[in-house]
Amino acid sequence: MESDIFRAGVRPGSPGSEDEVKIMLCYTLSNIERPIGFDQLFDALSAHELVNYFELAQTLDKLAQTGHITAEGGPPAKYTATALGAATGKELEKSLPLTVREKAVSACRLLQGRERRLGEVRINKTPCEGGFILELALPDEATAPDGLGGELLCVRVFAATQQDCERLSRRFLNAPLTVYKGIVALLSADEQVLGEIFTREPPLF
Repeated sequence: MESDIFRAGVRPGSPGSEDEVKIMLCYTLSNIERPIGFDQLFDALSAHELVNYFELAQTLDKLAQTGHITAEGGPPAKYTATALGAATGKELEKSLPLTVREKAVSACRLLQGRERRLGEVRINKTPCEGGFILELALPDEATAPDGLGGELLCVRVFAATQQDCERLSRRFLNAPLTVYKGIVALLSADEQVLGEIFTREPPLF
Protein backbone atom coordinates (compact mmCIF):
# COMPACT_ATOMS: atom_id res chain seq x y z
CA MET A 1 0.00 0.00 0.00
CA GLU A 2 2.82 2.42 0.94
CA SER A 3 4.58 1.63 -2.33
CA ASP A 4 1.37 2.29 -4.29
CA ILE A 5 0.97 5.69 -2.63
CA PHE A 6 4.61 6.56 -3.30
CA ARG A 7 4.23 5.77 -7.01
CA ALA A 8 0.70 7.14 -7.53
CA GLY A 9 0.45 9.40 -10.56
CA VAL A 10 3.72 8.21 -12.11
CA ARG A 11 3.70 6.95 -15.69
CA PRO A 12 5.17 3.50 -16.44
CA GLY A 13 8.66 3.96 -17.86
CA SER A 14 9.42 6.89 -15.55
CA PRO A 15 12.11 6.57 -12.88
CA GLY A 16 11.02 3.52 -10.93
CA SER A 17 13.22 3.60 -7.84
CA GLU A 18 14.36 6.19 -5.34
CA ASP A 19 17.89 6.09 -6.76
CA GLU A 20 16.57 6.77 -10.28
CA VAL A 21 14.52 9.71 -9.02
CA LYS A 22 17.65 11.06 -7.31
CA ILE A 23 19.63 10.77 -10.54
CA MET A 24 16.86 12.47 -12.52
CA LEU A 25 16.77 15.38 -10.07
CA CYS A 26 20.56 15.77 -10.00
CA TYR A 27 20.67 15.69 -13.79
CA THR A 28 17.76 18.11 -14.18
CA LEU A 29 18.95 20.64 -11.62
CA SER A 30 22.44 20.69 -13.12
CA ASN A 31 21.12 21.23 -16.66
CA ILE A 32 18.83 24.21 -16.14
CA GLU A 33 20.12 27.76 -16.08
CA ARG A 34 18.73 28.96 -12.76
CA PRO A 35 17.64 27.58 -9.37
CA ILE A 36 14.03 26.40 -9.35
CA GLY A 37 11.36 26.32 -6.65
CA PHE A 38 9.53 23.22 -5.47
CA ASP A 39 6.19 24.18 -7.05
CA GLN A 40 7.77 24.86 -10.44
CA LEU A 41 9.79 21.66 -10.30
CA PHE A 42 6.71 19.64 -9.37
CA ASP A 43 4.58 21.26 -12.07
CA ALA A 44 7.23 20.54 -14.71
CA LEU A 45 7.92 16.94 -13.78
CA SER A 46 4.34 15.95 -12.94
CA ALA A 47 3.17 17.30 -16.32
CA HIS A 48 4.96 14.29 -17.83
CA GLU A 49 4.05 12.03 -14.88
CA LEU A 50 7.73 11.56 -14.02
CA VAL A 51 7.27 11.96 -10.27
CA ASN A 52 4.56 12.59 -7.71
CA TYR A 53 4.39 15.14 -4.92
CA PHE A 54 5.30 12.75 -2.13
CA GLU A 55 8.39 11.25 -3.74
CA LEU A 56 9.62 14.62 -5.02
CA ALA A 57 9.46 16.19 -1.56
CA GLN A 58 11.07 13.19 0.10
CA THR A 59 13.83 12.81 -2.48
CA LEU A 60 14.73 16.50 -2.51
CA ASP A 61 15.06 16.38 1.27
CA LYS A 62 17.39 13.39 1.08
CA LEU A 63 19.51 14.97 -1.65
CA ALA A 64 19.87 18.11 0.45
CA GLN A 65 20.98 16.05 3.42
CA THR A 66 23.67 14.29 1.37
CA GLY A 67 24.95 17.53 -0.16
CA HIS A 68 23.85 16.82 -3.73
CA ILE A 69 21.60 19.89 -3.88
CA THR A 70 21.17 23.12 -1.95
CA ALA A 71 18.08 25.22 -1.21
CA GLU A 72 18.69 28.95 -1.65
CA GLY A 73 16.76 32.06 -0.69
CA GLY A 74 13.08 32.02 0.02
CA PRO A 75 10.57 31.56 1.12
CA PRO A 76 10.00 29.71 -1.06
CA ALA A 77 13.50 28.31 -1.40
CA LYS A 78 14.90 27.44 -4.82
CA TYR A 79 16.93 24.31 -5.51
CA THR A 80 20.18 23.98 -7.41
CA ALA A 81 22.65 21.13 -7.85
CA THR A 82 25.99 21.27 -6.04
CA ALA A 83 29.24 20.14 -7.67
CA LEU A 84 28.57 16.71 -6.17
CA GLY A 85 25.04 16.63 -7.56
CA ALA A 86 26.16 17.76 -11.02
CA ALA A 87 28.88 15.10 -11.09
CA THR A 88 26.39 12.44 -10.00
CA GLY A 89 23.89 13.46 -12.66
CA LYS A 90 26.54 13.41 -15.38
CA GLU A 91 28.12 10.12 -14.31
CA LEU A 92 24.83 8.23 -13.98
CA GLU A 93 22.67 9.95 -16.62
CA LYS A 94 22.80 6.93 -18.94
CA SER A 95 20.91 4.89 -16.35
CA LEU A 96 17.83 6.96 -17.27
CA PRO A 97 16.08 6.80 -20.67
CA LEU A 98 16.97 9.72 -22.93
CA THR A 99 13.28 10.69 -23.17
CA VAL A 100 13.05 11.04 -19.39
CA ARG A 101 16.10 13.31 -19.28
CA GLU A 102 14.90 15.44 -22.17
CA LYS A 103 11.34 15.80 -20.84
CA ALA A 104 12.50 16.74 -17.34
CA VAL A 105 14.95 19.41 -18.48
CA SER A 106 12.80 20.89 -21.25
CA ALA A 107 9.72 21.11 -19.00
CA CYS A 108 11.69 22.97 -16.32
CA ARG A 109 13.22 25.33 -18.87
CA LEU A 110 9.79 26.04 -20.33
CA LEU A 111 8.31 26.97 -16.96
CA GLN A 112 11.32 29.11 -16.07
CA GLY A 113 11.08 30.84 -19.44
CA ARG A 114 7.41 31.55 -18.84
CA GLU A 115 8.16 33.00 -15.38
CA ARG A 116 10.88 35.22 -16.82
CA ARG A 117 8.64 36.42 -19.65
CA LEU A 118 5.81 37.24 -17.22
CA GLY A 119 8.23 39.68 -15.60
CA GLU A 120 8.94 41.32 -18.96
CA VAL A 121 5.39 42.01 -20.16
CA ARG A 122 2.09 43.18 -18.71
CA ILE A 123 -1.16 41.30 -19.26
CA ASN A 124 -4.38 42.57 -17.72
CA LYS A 125 -7.89 41.19 -18.14
CA THR A 126 -10.95 43.29 -17.30
CA PRO A 127 -14.52 41.91 -17.46
CA CYS A 128 -16.88 43.90 -19.67
CA GLU A 129 -20.29 43.43 -21.24
CA GLY A 130 -20.18 40.27 -23.33
CA GLY A 131 -16.65 39.28 -22.45
CA PHE A 132 -13.33 40.83 -21.46
CA ILE A 133 -11.01 43.67 -22.40
CA LEU A 134 -7.51 42.23 -22.62
CA GLU A 135 -4.59 44.64 -22.30
CA LEU A 136 -1.26 43.43 -23.65
CA ALA A 137 1.78 45.62 -23.04
CA LEU A 138 5.50 45.41 -23.69
CA PRO A 139 7.33 47.86 -21.41
CA ASP A 140 10.56 49.47 -22.53
CA GLU A 141 12.23 51.54 -19.84
CA ALA A 142 15.13 52.45 -22.11
CA THR A 143 12.86 54.47 -24.43
CA ALA A 144 11.20 56.53 -21.72
CA PRO A 145 12.26 60.03 -20.63
CA ASP A 146 13.69 60.55 -17.15
CA GLY A 147 14.02 56.80 -16.64
CA LEU A 148 10.34 56.53 -15.73
CA GLY A 149 9.68 53.60 -18.01
CA GLY A 150 7.75 53.53 -21.24
CA GLU A 151 6.11 51.06 -23.58
CA LEU A 152 7.07 49.70 -26.95
CA LEU A 153 3.56 48.36 -27.31
CA CYS A 154 0.21 48.55 -25.55
CA VAL A 155 -2.93 47.17 -27.18
CA ARG A 156 -6.41 46.51 -25.86
CA VAL A 157 -8.55 43.90 -27.54
CA PHE A 158 -11.97 42.41 -26.91
CA ALA A 159 -12.10 38.70 -26.04
CA ALA A 160 -15.49 37.02 -25.87
CA THR A 161 -14.56 34.16 -23.54
CA GLN A 162 -12.07 33.15 -20.87
CA GLN A 163 -10.61 30.67 -23.37
CA ASP A 164 -10.05 33.47 -25.89
CA CYS A 165 -8.23 35.48 -23.22
CA GLU A 166 -5.99 32.56 -22.41
CA ARG A 167 -5.24 31.85 -26.08
CA LEU A 168 -4.38 35.47 -26.91
CA SER A 169 -2.39 35.95 -23.71
CA ARG A 170 -0.40 32.79 -24.33
CA ARG A 171 0.54 33.82 -27.85
CA PHE A 172 1.55 37.30 -26.73
CA LEU A 173 3.53 35.88 -23.83
CA ASN A 174 5.35 33.52 -26.17
CA ALA A 175 6.55 36.21 -28.59
CA PRO A 176 5.78 39.82 -27.59
CA LEU A 177 8.43 41.26 -29.90
CA THR A 178 6.96 39.29 -32.81
CA VAL A 179 3.53 40.77 -32.03
CA TYR A 180 5.11 44.24 -31.97
CA LYS A 181 6.88 43.65 -35.30
CA GLY A 182 3.67 42.27 -36.79
CA ILE A 183 1.62 45.32 -35.85
CA VAL A 184 4.30 47.65 -37.23
CA ALA A 185 4.50 45.56 -40.40
CA LEU A 186 0.72 45.71 -40.86
CA LEU A 187 0.69 49.48 -40.39
CA SER A 188 3.59 49.94 -42.80
CA ALA A 189 2.37 47.27 -45.28
CA ASP A 190 5.70 45.42 -44.99
CA GLU A 191 4.73 42.14 -46.66
CA GLN A 192 8.19 40.60 -46.28
CA VAL A 193 8.14 40.89 -42.48
CA LEU A 194 4.57 39.61 -42.35
CA GLY A 195 5.53 36.59 -44.43
CA GLU A 196 8.43 35.79 -42.11
CA ILE A 197 6.19 36.06 -39.06
CA PHE A 198 3.40 33.83 -40.32
CA THR A 199 5.69 31.07 -41.57
CA ARG A 200 7.11 30.54 -38.09
CA GLU A 201 5.28 28.70 -35.31
CA PRO A 202 7.51 28.60 -32.22
CA PRO A 203 6.57 26.38 -29.28
CA LEU A 204 4.27 28.14 -26.83
CA PHE A 205 4.85 28.64 -23.12
